[in-house]
Amino acid sequence: MLAVITGTIRPDARVGGLVLRDEQERLKQYESSIRAAIGSGAFHKIIFCENSGFGTDRMEALTGEAESAGIQLELLSFRGNTEQVSVHGKGYGEGEIMAYVFSHSRIAGTETYFVKLTGRLVVDNMKKIVSRMVLRNTYFNIPNRTIRDIYDTRLYAMPVRQFQEFFMNCYDRVMDAEGIYLETVYTQILKEHAIDVHNFPRYPRITGVSGSGGLTYSYTEWKCRIKDVLSCLNYYKVK
Repeated sequence: MLAVITGTIRPDARVGGLVLRDEQERLKQYESSIRAAIGSGAFHKIIFCENSGFGTDRMEALTGEAESAGIQLELLSFRGNTEQVSVHGKGYGEGEIMAYVFSHSRIAGTETYFVKLTGRLVVDNMKKIVSRMVLRNTYFNIPNRTIRDIYDTRLYAMPVRQFQEFFMNCYDRVMDAEGIYLETVYTQILKEHAIDVHNFPRYPRITGVSGSGGLTYSYTEWKCRIKDVLSCLNYYKVK
């Protein structure tokens, strides 16, 4: 299974809506999320890609850690279009990262399916999720039970070919100032093309910190066990 982890280590000052801007703290958190993905046992390939041009030299030790675990880790860094990100919003940058990965990665080429993770977040039950996934399905959850009009893009999974056909070049439709977020665009595409959406077969146990709102993510296990059942019933879908 291929994991694609996205990030921005050194955010541009013109990009709004970020609480955490300290690059050293952001770097530490990205390293922690990559280590968690390595340690999860869910993936045989992991790609981390960041779009601030920070570089990956300071993260190279992770490559050895991954190799020791029998995992291929590819670290990518490029300078995204900060002018367009400042105009469109953070989702534009996220879209740029994903397009860069599938245009420049040396290890993604033979893969037919991937899981996308937002960097600096950890999914504690990732292996259990992946072990139950059907690798022709498209997986999204809504952000929570009170937000039912968009899908969450922190974590999703789909066939590579489907992503390349429908999602890879859609990020220029993002316009945060008008309430058109990347989540909005993805949800519109799923509806426009009548793509069948499945909830993840286990409810994701997400921890970490949001760079946008500074929110700390946590969960209560007994509540998540109820959510596991609801996920199997596709409860967490856009209505």
